[in-house]
Amino acid sequence: METIGRMNLRDLDYLVAVADTGHFGLAADRCRVSQPTLSMQVKKLEAELGTALFERSPRGALTTAIGAAIVARARHVQEEVRQMRELAARGAAGFVGMLRLGVIPTAGPYILPRILPVIQATYPRLEAHLREAMTARLLALLHANELDAAIVSEPIDEPGLDRADLLRERFMLTASPAQAAALAGPDRAAALAGAPVLMLEDGHCLKDQTVLVCRRLGLQPVLRVQASSVETLRQMVALDYGLAVLPELATRGRFAGPGSGAGAVVAEPLAGADCSRQLVLVWRRTFPRPEQLQTLARLIRQELATDG
Repeated sequence: METIGRMNLRDLDYLVAVADTGHFGLAADRCRVSQPTLSMQVKKLEAELGTALFERSPRGALTTAIGAAIVARARHVQEEVRQMRELAARGAAGFVGMLRLGVIPTAGPYILPRILPVIQATYPRLEAHLREAMTARLLALLHANELDAAIVSEPIDEPGLDRADLLRERFMLTASPAQAAALAGPDRAAALAGAPVLMLEDGHCLKDQTVLVCRRLGLQPVLRVQASSVETLRQMVALDYGLAVLPELATRGRFAGPGSGAGAVVAEPLAGADCSRQLVLVWRRTFPRPEQLQTLARLIRQELATDG
């Protein structure tokens, strides 16, 4: 039974019906119950509230002054319940309402412009609220129920989360045109050994991954120069300050190559299984509609698989 204290929502239906019809018999017909049942429940409600809600007479029932105020409150409760049921029904029918989505800064500028138009076209009644932050912060917001899902990079060793793969993204070695020409020359090994690799600041998962790549390839990470964004790295590379390891999406589409307005850099893929990262969508295991997030992940995966 739907209860509010000792009273229940059905009692409020009886109360409003009597106020609307001015008659216990007509109210009982509208509520599809017997008149004695309805009258008894209204009397119980009056006893619980400690006041008379109606003036009864052989001709019907008139709402008392305090009864009118309580009926107004009952109508408000009925409307709130109706909206709650409608919202739940819409949620059961599809992906609607608000989605609080987080994304890491090294992926946001390249993923969001691709996926948001597709999401909006597919789910026109879905309102996306976006938050860009580093991985640790996004995971904390997820656990605090301040985000519904987040796009992050593996590995994620975090209990209580489910995930869906989005994209295996290669790392690209980026260089200025002059440095790229040197790397393409006969003494590539010497050119690589002498070129510093610019880094992101602490906290970015891409920095940790870049350090591992540099260690494997014998490159020189420059820790005294630490940028706050991938785009800052690109501009520093274009100015010939050094090389940088960038995610593949940052070198594709409108971000690709000289003359695109994104900085005159040349990119080449790095070989090796550890020269890539896995982007995933993560969410709390207790999220009530995980199938919707699985569907969202599939939509994102399909879009990122296309050239863009």
